[in-house]
Amino acid sequence: MSEKVKRELEELQNELKQINSEDPKLQKLAGDVDAALAQTGEISRTLHNSLQHTAEEFETHHPQLTAIINNIMTSLSSLGI
Repeated sequence: MSEKVKRELEELQNELKQINSEDPKLQKLAGDVDAALAQTGEISRTLHNSLQHTAEEFETHHPQLTAIINNIMTSLSSLGI
């Protein structure tokens, strides 16, 4: 995983902690981010899909979260993921 993606995932992790939502979809995303940060290899396609669905669903309610997710998706795309 590139350092840029790692930093962006850490930023997303912090944002999710600040939101502290009971929403199961955000909790799943937080778990996916934690798992991705624990990995030493490449990011899974599952995380990419989770990011995409979350960005689409929470764009109006959590614009900061959506902006971070969009940055990560752009970085992953540039890595071919």
